[in-house]
Amino acid sequence: MSDAIDHVPDLDGGVPLARFDLLELADGATATSFRLDVRSELCTPFAFLYGGSGIAASVEASERATGRPLQWITTQYVGSPTPGEVVEFEVNIAAAGRATTQTQVTGSVDGQVVLASVCAHNVRPAGDENAFATMPDVPGPHDSRPFDEIFQTGVSASFFGSFERRIAAGKFAHEAVGEPQTDGLAMWVRMFDQGIGSPATQGFVADLGPLVVCASLGVPPGGTSLDNTIRVVDPTPSDWVLIDLEADGFHRSVGHSTAQLWSEDGRLLGLAQQSAIVRTSHHRR
Repeated sequence: MSDAIDHVPDLDGGVPLARFDLLELADGATATSFRLDVRSELCTPFAFLYGGSGIAASVEASERATGRPLQWITTQYVGSPTPGEVVEFEVNIAAAGRATTQTQVTGSVDGQVVLASVCAHNVRPAGDENAFATMPDVPGPHDSRPFDEIFQTGVSASFFGSFERRIAAGKFAHEAVGEPQTDGLAMWVRMFDQGIGSPATQGFVADLGPLVVCASLGVPPGGTSLDNTIRVVDPTPSDWVLIDLEADGFHRSVGHSTAQLWSEDGRLLGLAQQSAIVRTSHHRR
């Protein structure tokens, strides 16, 4: 594991900003434009861009354009890019203060918007950290059972190959069908190439809303994200991260969920909130 293999300059002279190497986000024609080649490793088993990849790319684009670490991002998904396409990211710096920068990020394919993000960055000094929640008491990652890939498709590679997941509490996917989960749901996650903690890596691994809503409903897994919000508390990387999940509500086929991300030593890294259309008709048992 490496915490930050490459770095981008920090215009405020603080800690360098970690790059998420898996994205391979390339510079565009201007200092506020970037290019993402949609590779299979960034996509779902159904061969379209994974929501976590989209939000992670928006994070890195905004950080590289501003030179400041991201504090908060919310991303709306409009389209579904497929392998071989290129997403062009453009960052609009809407406001830049002494310590806070606010941006708007759009990702387009051939001129058509496929996702849009609103971001906030913060360079105030650290030292006043606190967390008001408590990490759930669950078995550690090595005492938790593996979470197997739930969709069998003809796609040879997907984002599942980038990290390992282990079930710490509750039942997910087909194990929960007919048995709605009303107690705790939690999952350990570990990326193979770098630690989890930076805003981009948090956004990449926390795209689990449809999974937890379907488990709480007791129906087969499947969903299309409408939006995802990441609130960064502590970006210090951790090897294993516990994602404590809760389904908040379901109405008109849309499920809402909240996740807390915890380091293995009990630090609250961030929060993820998501809304997604629950779809099960295109999945087979």
